[in-house]
Amino acid sequence: MDDLFFSRTTPWSRLGDNIVAHDSNSPQAPRMVTMEPWHEMVFLAADGEHTVGQFVEHMGSQYEGGAPPGLREQIHEIVNALIDESLLRLHEEPSPLPPYIAEEHFEESPETRKQQMERDGYIDPEK
Repeated sequence: MDDLFFSRTTPWSRLGDNIVAHDSNSPQAPRMVTMEPWHEMVFLAADGEHTVGQFVEHMGSQYEGGAPPGLREQIHEIVNALIDESLLRLHEEPSPLPPYIAEEHFEESPETRKQQMERDGYIDPEK
């Protein structure tokens, strides 16, 4: 997993101090997903241009004396949990995020976001 790039797959916004993922592709129904702080950190770091290993190294460098034991495994578990929720994906090559996933959802007008998402096939213009 460390050699793979990771990307968000869904738009997001802030709700108070929390990050909320807007998952409109859920097979059950559109949903909003709130996350724990570590999950939020991994989600926001998933920019499509860095590998999981680079993120692990960055997080390890934040600790005096180096990464604590189990940090890599903990991050891998979180990445897998977010993949299971369809909020992240792994890929072999860097892939920049489209603006409607890279930026906070409300930075652009709703019509601009809708046009961007329709253009890329992220949402169906008929719905």
